[in-house]
Amino acid sequence: MIFWLDCFVSVFSTIWFGVTWFLYTDHSLAELADDPEKMAEYDRLFKMESRVSIAVLVILRLVHFYFAVVVTRYYKGVNSKSSYSRVDNIDLEETSITTTGRLNEVTPKPAQD
Repeated sequence: MIFWLDCFVSVFSTIWFGVTWFLYTDHSLAELADDPEKMAEYDRLFKMESRVSIAVLVILRLVHFYFAVVVTRYYKGVNSKSSYSRVDNIDLEETSITTTGRLNEVTPKPAQD
């Protein structure tokens, strides 16, 4: 299914861009190079924000995976040959439409207990 392909492409692209962003991109600020105290605080805040954003990305990918499972189960349920009903033959009243567009009156069948 296309949804599973989308799920796997999204996971791999998220991993690729996440690794590139958090490991290989230089996030240091040139204006903080003179003050080591501010630089240490910036590094600490960046690490915290990185962990939060990674957690959000992981949660979003898990939700995406969950909905891929839900869509797949729905697709299989709709296209399966088995029936969800335990009753095989339900005897419903039949109504038919005449050529004039009016419903034919059908006498109701007695209830079967």
